[in-house]
Amino acid sequence: MAVIYVKEQGAMIQKRGERIIISKGSGTLLEIPLIQMENLALIGNVQITAQALHMLMEQGVDVRYFSYSEKYLGHAAAEASKNIFLRFQQYGFNLDEEKRLNMAKIIVRNKIQNQMALVRNHRWENSVHDWKNDLEQMERHLKTLSDKATPNEVLGVEGICSNIYFGAFGAMLKCDFQFHGRNRRPPKDPVNVMISLAYTFLTKEMCSMLDAESFETYLGFLHGIRYGRKSLALDMIEEFRQPMIDRFVLLLFNKHMIGKYDFEFPDEGGVVLNEDGFRKFCTEYEKWVKRNSFRNRMREQAAQLKKAICKGEEYTPYSWERENVH
Repeated sequence: MAVIYVKEQGAMIQKRGERIIISKGSGTLLEIPLIQMENLALIGNVQITAQALHMLMEQGVDVRYFSYSEKYLGHAAAEASKNIFLRFQQYGFNLDEEKRLNMAKIIVRNKIQNQMALVRNHRWENSVHDWKNDLEQMERHLKTLSDKATPNEVLGVEGICSNIYFGAFGAMLKCDFQFHGRNRRPPKDPVNVMISLAYTFLTKEMCSMLDAESFETYLGFLHGIRYGRKSLALDMIEEFRQPMIDRFVLLLFNKHMIGKYDFEFPDEGGVVLNEDGFRKFCTEYEKWVKRNSFRNRMREQAAQLKKAICKGEEYTPYSWERENVH
């Protein structure tokens, strides 16, 4: 099943029988059977008819809306699962400070281990970067995690290790662009543009999966409550940032699948991915996600989280290195 991204400005999404038609003017851009669709993403000035939207929602196909600059705006979806009992148990779990703190430590410990695995498994031949020192520093901070008494203190360890990790990440890149760590709102260089866009896609996919299971997505364990922030989704994507997204971004740049002609550099500052670049990104993102079965893994983790909350089972986050060892 495919996720369809539509960024052709002025395009129209219509229903024809059990198929979705994407057209512009008198020409058909794409015709796809509904059974082959998993999600539909509309970017910018793209219209959809009520008939097409109704059919998609009836079949459980989410429609996500993005601005022209790829900022997520919202989504239309079928009614979610009615499992109110799961939400009650999630609230109770969250109110138990010991359980919440333990879950926060599990999430951050796994994230740091995924970061270290990506650094450790990179081919560092002919590089002057002292990656072994990075690993030693991260390991030292990781050992302090068990002594932390609040989720905010746990987040502090995560922040320190992420700064070290992204220093190594910049040294892994083999492209024409400079990367000096994470920046956002808006991203100020092409590498950060790609990381932010891919993280946005990952977050919205995780939100859809959690919504479908009746989780309260605004109530996380590591990330605290903040108006409008889906903290549980942010918790759950932590385990997929390095295995799924950071490796993908390295692939795009190091294999020269994305280059300088895929970006625009407006006079007022910032960087924007142009239409050709966005098309390449979506194509390669889908290939990468399908080849590695990441959506299935995300669903499995959501199911495992439900067992952890409802049955008291230990939650085991997704580990790329552990999976490859076995």
